[in-house]
Amino acid sequence: MGHWLTRGLVVRLIVFVAVVVVVATLSITPPGHEIHTSGATALKTQVVESYNTPLYATRQAQPSQSLDAIRCELWLLRNSSAAGCSDRASLAAAYFPQLAQSPMTLYIPWSPCALTSSPSRGFNVEYRPSRRTVAIHCFTASPWLTIFETHNLGVVAEPQLALLLVSTQSIPAGQIDVVQDDRTELLLHDDNGYEVPLGTATIS
Repeated sequence: MGHWLTRGLVVRLIVFVAVVVVVATLSITPPGHEIHTSGATALKTQVVESYNTPLYATRQAQPSQSLDAIRCELWLLRNSSAAGCSDRASLAAAYFPQLAQSPMTLYIPWSPCALTSSPSRGFNVEYRPSRRTVAIHCFTASPWLTIFETHNLGVVAEPQLALLLVSTQSIPAGQIDVVQDDRTELLLHDDNGYEVPLGTATIS
């Protein structure tokens, strides 16, 4: 009788340990993966934050290959009653002074979806020639099993605006659309958000 009790206890202990290991494994957040579209071209990017003059996205500023045009529009967003832009030197000193105009670069005013370094989230950018679209893909990996779900309560801080610099070397001249989509990677499927238009630009 004692022999069978001991064997039963061992079996229950093994099952318990197995369940704990499985739950712990499924609760780990896996690394996120870049999103690649068939026929699309990956584009090189750089994110520049607005450290000296914090900017907030009251509305979407249009992307442009002209850094001066970007600075002017950002100034007008903060000075909506003004008839025109401030002078070029003042704008350069106030908005992203660490940047100089670069060739073959598209400047996109952007609220970054992944600034903090984390293997579970990030973004990548592609050009889709069939639709003449620059797509910013934001991706996040979610734990396969969530035991305790947390919710943020109270006031959520407005996202700070940055500049996304995108190389236009692989983009033919002409008008393009700029969009952003968000994807959450789950165990059985991916939760794909809608594409959000960020504006249009003309590539020269």
